[in-house]
Formats: sequence, structure tokens, C-alpha cells
Amino acid sequence: MIPKDREINGGIIGCGDVTEVKRGPASSEQKHSSLAAVMRRNADLAKDYASRHKVFKW
Repeated sequence: MIPKDREINGGIIGCGDVTEVKRGPASSEQKHSSLAAVMRRNADLAKDYASRHKVFKW
């Protein structure tokens, strides 16, 4: 069990259409959880995804 005062940071490798409706929006709704970084083969698409989901590293 993770203590309530700790935050879990995650990342996505291959952020595409599926993550648009599942992981991306869900990460901003969970307490003590955030999406820290995303990766995609196309840098422009990764940057766009990151900016829309408030992810600082891409």
C-alpha cells in the first residue's frame, strides 16, 4: 500500500489515440498521481499531446 502523502508519477511510451480517452484524462483526475512524461516517435505529436494534458516532459 502506498502512503497517502506520496505521489506516483507515471509516463506513457507511445501516446496515441487510446491514451487520449483513457490514460491522459484520468491522470489529472486522480489524487496523488500525475503523468510526468510522454514519448512518441513523432516529436511534434508528442509535444502536442503533452501540452493538451499538461505534461512537462516529452
